[in-house]
Amino acid sequence: MLHMFVAQTKAESIRIIRSPFFLLFSIAMPLAFYFLFASMNGVDKSIKSTTWGVFSLMSMTAFSLIGTAVSQFGIRLSFEHQDGWVRLLKLTPLSPAVWIGSKIVSQMAVHLIVIVVIFLSAGLVHDIQLTAGQWILCGLWLWIGSISFLALGALLGTLKNANTSVAIGNVLQMGLAIVGGLWMPLSTLPSWMGSVGEWLPSHRYANGAWNMIAGQNPASIDFIILTGCGLLFMLLSIYIYNRRDAV
Repeated sequence: MLHMFVAQTKAESIRIIRSPFFLLFSIAMPLAFYFLFASMNGVDKSIKSTTWGVFSLMSMTAFSLIGTAVSQFGIRLSFEHQDGWVRLLKLTPLSPAVWIGSKIVSQMAVHLIVIVVIFLSAGLVHDIQLTAGQWILCGLWLWIGSISFLALGALLGTLKNANTSVAIGNVLQMGLAIVGGLWMPLSTLPSWMGSVGEWLPSHRYANGAWNMIAGQNPASIDFIILTGCGLLFMLLSIYIYNRRDAV
C-alpha cells in the first residue's frame, strides 16, 4: 500500500509540474502581476505598516496557490470523472484513499515549490527585506492555509461536466482574488464589495500573511473563516462523492 501511494504521488507531482498550465498560471502569471502591481504602486511605498513590494508579494503568492488548488486541482478532478478514469480505478488495486491521498500530497508538494519560487524571484529582483522568521512563517501560513482551497477544488471536482468546472473555476479564482482584496486593498474597492470581501476565505488567507509581515499574528477570524470554509467544502465534496458512488 505504501509503495503504491509513493509511486502514485510521484506520478501526480511530475504530471502537475510538466503541465504548461502550471508554469503559466501558477508561476509566470502571478509573478507578472506581482511585478506589475509592485512597480505601478511603488515597491517601497508604505501600505498597512509594510511596503507595496512585500504586500503584493503575499497577495500574489496567495493568488497563485488559490488558482493552483481551485482551477487546476479541481478542474483536473472533474475531467477525470468525466473521462471515466475514476470508474477505471475501481478495476485496479489502487484504492480511492490512495488515489485522492496521493493527489493531495502531490498538490501540497507543488504548493511548496510555488511558494519558494515566487518568494525567491521577488526577493532577488526587489531585494525584499524580511527576517528569516517572517519568510518561514509567511510561507508556512500560505502553505497550510492552501488546504482550505484544495477542499474547494475537491468540491469543484464533483461537477460531472468538466467544461462547466473550467468556467466556474476561473470565475472563482478571479472573484476570490479581486473581491478578496488580493489585487488591490479592500479600502480602494466600492464599500459594498469591501464589506463582502472581509468575509471571504481568500481575504482571510492573505490577511494572515499581511499581519505577519507587519510583525503581528494572524487574527482569530482568519483562522476561523479559513478552517470553517475548508471543513464545509470538504464535507460537501465527501457527501457528493459518497452519494454518487451509492447510485
